[in-house]
Formats: sequence, C-alpha cells, structure tokens
Amino acid sequence: MDKYASGSAYGWGSFTTMLGAISLNDWAIIVGIVCTLGTFIVNWYYKRKDYEIRRGGGHESGPEK
Repeated sequence: MDKYASGSAYGWGSFTTMLGAISLNDWAIIVGIVCTLGTFIVNWYYKRKDYEIRRGGGHESGPEK
C-alpha cells in the first residue's frame, strides 16, 4: 500500500508544481487556444452535417429509400 500511496503523492506533487510554474497569463492563453479549437471543431462538424443534409445525404427524418 505504501508503494502506491508514495507514487500517488509524488505524482500529485509534480502535477501541482507544474500548475504553479505557469502564470495566470499563460493559463489564459492556453484556455483561449483550447476554446478556439473547440469552437472550430464544433462549427466544422455541424457545417458538414448541414452540407450533407442539403446534398440529400442526410437520413434523419425517416428510413432509407
């Protein structure tokens, strides 16, 4: 049990050290980049679905013909 508890303590200690090494401005940049990428991916997905439906490839309203 001590083997796992010690490894866990070292892991969380390392994690919190890394969090402390990054300033608040750096965190703001990272969060901004992640949100921008997330927005791009969601928009791309729904635009592609809209394009497929307009082309006649969508089968959301009923069974296939």
